[in-house]
Amino acid sequence: MKLNIVKLGLLTLALFAFSLSTSAQEKKKPNPEQVFKRSDLNKDGSITLEEFKNTKRKKEVAEEVLEKRFNRMDADKDGLVTLDELKASFAKAKKKNKD
Repeated sequence: MKLNIVKLGLLTLALFAFSLSTSAQEKKKPNPEQVFKRSDLNKDGSITLEEFKNTKRKKEVAEEVLEKRFNRMDADKDGLVTLDELKASFAKAKKKNKD
């Protein structure tokens, strides 16, 4: 009987810890508006590849990776990422992560 109570207590603690970690991960997800504001260095309403590279820790991520990410976000291939394109990219990534 006592063993079952201990098991139930441990299970409850594990579920609680899992729910806390899931909530923390959801809060850490970047907001597209904040990312855009931080990345649009000259505040002209779009992000260039250079602006993207300058805000994305070039020392930690290879330049080729940054260029591929930028090109995926640049839906109309005009060399600029707008807020709408960034939001669409975030939505696509969110959907992909759910599947």
